[in-house]
Amino acid sequence: TKELQNYTLGHQVTKTYDFSASITVAIKEYCPDKLVLLGPGNTLGGSIGQIIVQNNWFDVDLKQGFLKLQRNKPYLISMGIEDQRKIVCLPTAK
Repeated sequence: TKELQNYTLGHQVTKTYDFSASITVAIKEYCPDKLVLLGPGNTLGGSIGQIIVQNNWFDVDLKQGFLKLQRNKPYLISMGIEDQRKIVCLPTAK
């Protein structure tokens, strides 16, 4: 339809995307056990960590609290970090 075409080729191309709002909605609406960053790398880890702190998610209100959470029971899993990838991936046969 014309509306879909206008949105896809207009709005999605010319308007800014509110990444913070999308992560905030995801954690508040779906309450996931873990957030998984698909990668490559871990470039969004810091940004998502800040969003978690801003929302006081899991009672984390400071960077130090977020780092403690990540050390003890990681909530934000990055597929770009091998030790974290093992949390969500089954071992593969060699």
